[in-house]
Amino acid sequence: MTDDAPAPTRPPPAGDRAATPVVGVVLLVGVTVLLASVVAAMVGFERARPEPAPQAHLDAELSATDGWPDGQRLRFVHEGGDTLAVADLAVVVAFERTGDRARLSGFPTRRLVGEHVRGADLFDRTYAGVDGELDAAHTDERWIAGEAASVRIAQGELDVRPGDRAAVRVIHRPSGAQLARVEVRAS
Repeated sequence: MTDDAPAPTRPPPAGDRAATPVVGVVLLVGVTVLLASVVAAMVGFERARPEPAPQAHLDAELSATDGWPDGQRLRFVHEGGDTLAVADLAVVVAFERTGDRARLSGFPTRRLVGEHVRGADLFDRTYAGVDGELDAAHTDERWIAGEAASVRIAQGELDVRPGDRAAVRVIHRPSGAQLARVEVRAS
């Protein structure tokens, strides 16, 4: 060999040639996993945010009249504000004289039975027990201003007398917000 001739090049060892592509693939997988985690966290955060409560003005009245089916009615009137999805509502009733308390949910329904009542089971279980916007047969599942709804207290369970008082709360279940708190006196 002459001094002018280039020296033969030797290929790098086999282990060095494979290292660069492997490192690149590992980095790409790591960046992909990181981005997927960030996107999943953002989507989960959006879903975890509670639904805002609607704003509505509800009033209530309690009838002590001893007549079926109109007597012993707890009647609600939507007097203004947002339209309410009846499926999102729960009604909590506490009677002062007896200490009985119940939570009603699962609206709209035809009858207040089983899963619809938690606590004191004081409500009429017949089709006359639910009326208006809470009654599955008479609602479009949206409660708008001017519309009424009622539930009937079973006289055999609790004889509502004139002057009896009850605290009534209407709860928006998805947000847990109290839409109305009304103290009623039976007339």
